[in-house]
Amino acid sequence: MNYTKILRSSLGTFVTRVGLSVAVFLGIFYLAVATTPVVLGIYSLFIAVIRALDLLTNVGITEAAQKRISEGTERDEYFTATLVVRLGLFAPVGISVAIYHQQIATYIGSELVVPFLFAGSFAFLVRKTIESGLIGEKKVAQAGLLQFIYATGQLASWIFLVSLGYGLFGVLVGYVVGQLVASGVGMILLTLRLKRPTIQHFRSLFEFAKYSWVGAVTTQSWIWTDTLVLGIFVVPSFIGVYELGWQITGVLFLLASAISSTLFANISELSVHDEAERITDLLERSLVYTGILAIPGMVGGMIFAEPLLAIFGEEYRIGATVVVVLILSRVFHSYEVVFGKVINALDRPDLMFRTNVVFILFNLVFNVLAVATIGWLGAALATTGAMVLKTGLSYYYIRSLLTFSIPIQEILLEILSALIMGFCLWLLVPVSSSLPPFETIVFIGVGAAIYAASVLILVERIRVATADMFRTLLLRMET
Repeated sequence: MNYTKILRSSLGTFVTRVGLSVAVFLGIFYLAVATTPVVLGIYSLFIAVIRALDLLTNVGITEAAQKRISEGTERDEYFTATLVVRLGLFAPVGISVAIYHQQIATYIGSELVVPFLFAGSFAFLVRKTIESGLIGEKKVAQAGLLQFIYATGQLASWIFLVSLGYGLFGVLVGYVVGQLVASGVGMILLTLRLKRPTIQHFRSLFEFAKYSWVGAVTTQSWIWTDTLVLGIFVVPSFIGVYELGWQITGVLFLLASAISSTLFANISELSVHDEAERITDLLERSLVYTGILAIPGMVGGMIFAEPLLAIFGEEYRIGATVVVVLILSRVFHSYEVVFGKVINALDRPDLMFRTNVVFILFNLVFNVLAVATIGWLGAALATTGAMVLKTGLSYYYIRSLLTFSIPIQEILLEILSALIMGFCLWLLVPVSSSLPPFETIVFIGVGAAIYAASVLILVERIRVATADMFRTLLLRMET
């Protein structure tokens, strides 16, 4: 398998996720400047509850669907079975929300959110099910496109409704509208059709899901445990600042996420044919690119965290230390997600089951103890500590499946490039945490250019791959 083709596919997915990140960034920026940290905090808790409810209708089924559909046989039946299971589980979840609506409203901080939990949860369920079908069909970039459409649809709704004075109500409506628009586009892109499944299809999904459900819990635990715990101990305004920091650091994870998603479908297919050598080659090559954004992000975060947050408003400046800690968690997660996707693609969800159980327990316990004792910074420290542990376990288990070499030299050269960038910025940037927004953005761009040049000069494999992709692009343009 040509790795350049996979890298191009990863970059295609990366581009859609950059677009998604920009849309999310603009959305959070708009909420930050057009509303208050309290509204942003309530919205963040609203999303966290929706993701928690989604776990109850997922139980690993979408992950199982991606695996079974990617294997290439009876795809329509597996997709239909996935949809049937998720819709069947939605009914008791909806009833539970109706019964405990008062407690949920008190926790989130507004009674207005309850009716939107029904609509939002259902719309999210439909979109994620369609995305799982697209990923199974190896249309990873198109699945990412749905997330971009959701984010842009939500942003457009926010600008229209919030500017008219609808406040939190407009924010919640915008979420539902974005999900519905993305689902509509997804149904057009999806070539899978509804086809009556058999008991065997359900059984096959559950056979994989009995392990992968913990992976689904882990994904949401990684993203939302700190927020959910903060909702117990911290006022919504601090949650709004924390979530802003989390969203800003998300851009550093985009390339690793794109690579891991592309690897999953391709390695899943190779594993069926016992292509161990080619799988190992793909993994080793991917690790060269995995941390290429997160590593310089760590250095840049130490320099620009405070002035970057100040762009959203002076009240957000207090989250600078949280941002730096969260960037460290993104560095480890960049490598962990690649290890985890490969393990699942090799049809060993039982190994990730063990890893994920440990992560969920430690993440929850660490967060409760840390937030209760040292406040909201404890949430960032606990989340990072749990991710370091998970990365170590994932590496241990993938070593039991494959014999491969970590490209240590290239990773060290990427770290060196980041340090070169940091040194140059140290010389250029004024010793002040009050940089104007325009200067902050310019200096970030200068730092990115310095890092990119350093990486291309120092890391031969990246330089050659970049040249190959540009050469291929030019040939396509000429033809």
